[in-house]
Amino acid sequence: MEQRDLLKDQIEQLGNALTKILSDFLGMSSKGQTSKAIEIANESFQNQLDIDIQKVLTLSATDLMKYLQDRNLTADHIEIIADYLKASGTAELEEDKQKIQLKLDKALELLQIADDVSQAVSFSRIQKKKEIQELLNS
Repeated sequence: MEQRDLLKDQIEQLGNALTKILSDFLGMSSKGQTSKAIEIANESFQNQLDIDIQKVLTLSATDLMKYLQDRNLTADHIEIIADYLKASGTAELEEDKQKIQLKLDKALELLQIADDVSQAVSFSRIQKKKEIQELLNS
């Protein structure tokens, strides 16, 4: 029972850390510091959570699923990473189009992985997928 509580606490702490990284990114980005915000967020993912965003962007779907499972990420955690990729991609709309497309494509892939991990369909994830698809089509 204690072990279960400890695991639950670790999962909650991971979720809090992910949420803080996303929140900090959005705050800096809204102040026009997008490049610096991306740099800091990527470093935070790496240093605090051992999640290499550049690696996430380059992994195949199968390897990405294993990478995320090795870090014990839940569907909610994966969804937060997808939110970050979407936000960082849309914040860079005037910059490198290939990088933006890569981030948005990977955000879609992460949302699908979140569906697979949770073994449930989430209406919020469906809406997020639709929004990302619209960005890709525009």
